[in-house]
Amino acid sequence: MDDRCVNVRCCDLSVCVGEVTLVQDVTFNCCNGEWVVLAGPSGAGKTTLLRAINGLCPPSAGRVWALGSWMPGRSRREAELAWRRTGTVQQELALFESLSAVDNVAAGVRRSGVSRSEARREARSWLDRFGLDDKHGSFPHALSGGERQRVALARALAPQPQLLILDEPTAHLDDGSARIVLTAIKDLVQQGATVVMSSHRDEEVASLQTCRIEMQAGRVAQICV
Repeated sequence: MDDRCVNVRCCDLSVCVGEVTLVQDVTFNCCNGEWVVLAGPSGAGKTTLLRAINGLCPPSAGRVWALGSWMPGRSRREAELAWRRTGTVQQELALFESLSAVDNVAAGVRRSGVSRSEARREARSWLDRFGLDDKHGSFPHALSGGERQRVALARALAPQPQLLILDEPTAHLDDGSARIVLTAIKDLVQQGATVVMSSHRDEEVASLQTCRIEMQAGRVAQICV
């Protein structure tokens, strides 16, 4: 394997909180243009693994390579560069409650260095794509769970990141909205992005994923390519 195409690499990764081991001895690679789906029951370690790849849960043992640098050991500059090239949707969504939908998405686009006006134009385009054309000026507290999730997804995808880390990104969406979102993710994968996500929509994702990692009790039970 050409290491230049690897965006994520987990090497004997373990994550512990206190005396509780949430992820143990996980090893796998993700390359450009790959769509990796983490599957398994609640409590299997999927969210913890995604947070470790994103730098939010420091490894207790082993290492994570993400977008050109290792964790632990990543410098502040390396972390900044990785952040600019990563799109993330967590289960809690983490929208800016004081910003409208369009400004939430524009905040993500601004990471790529474009002007505020250009970022807002791009944000409006993504909101329209996700069926939120009438919600541009709405604040998060006025949106439904599905609308909030689509805003968070638009914010993550709009900068066209090199790496997408998505935790149950269609959990609150109806089938039609989920298909639109998954198509948008597929477009980025076809452009060379790497996606690592957890999902409960097995049927929809099965035709899109390039690799499926089954997790049980914090360990990799099976990798299906």
